[in-house]
Amino acid sequence: MRLALMGGSLRPGSLNTRLLRQLAAQLEARGHEVSTFAGEALRWPLYEEGNVATAEILALHGALQAAQGLVIVSPEYNAGIPGHLKNAVDWLSTLKPSPWHGLPVLLCAASPGAFGGARGLVTWRTTLANMGALALPEALTVPHADQQLDEQGAPRDPRTLAAVPKILDSFLSLVTRLRS
Repeated sequence: MRLALMGGSLRPGSLNTRLLRQLAAQLEARGHEVSTFAGEALRWPLYEEGNVATAEILALHGALQAAQGLVIVSPEYNAGIPGHLKNAVDWLSTLKPSPWHGLPVLLCAASPGAFGGARGLVTWRTTLANMGALALPEALTVPHADQQLDEQGAPRDPRTLAAVPKILDSFLSLVTRLRS
């Protein structure tokens, strides 16, 4: 199955980028083809009507067109979507054909806080639904991620460690049902 992953922050030591890379590795180990867009790959000019999409924007658009599903690993900025990721969504929403309509999405977040980025995922659900994407009802959140993720992004916490394969299974099942 072809899957795209996007997210993380622009910060080099991002916990969310670390988690994104771990999820990409797990999906690849399951035999899936993975395209990853994180950090600097998402440092795009601010969307403004009339601007021309860059090669980086077109690359993610192409990856989403080819993908059967998308995993978003998003930091929570003030209980919402980080500016660089919202900018990416806004750019992609203007390109034809739309990559969003009917696209299955798994939402994930990691945070040093107690909520694990869950509050920011609420905003993601509204934005994705508006564009016609289908977010899995379950989400992967990693609270206290500064302590709970190892250097490769693997959870140390037994609860989160056990949840990751279950959530990936649920997501892959959704993708299979919707995009096979």
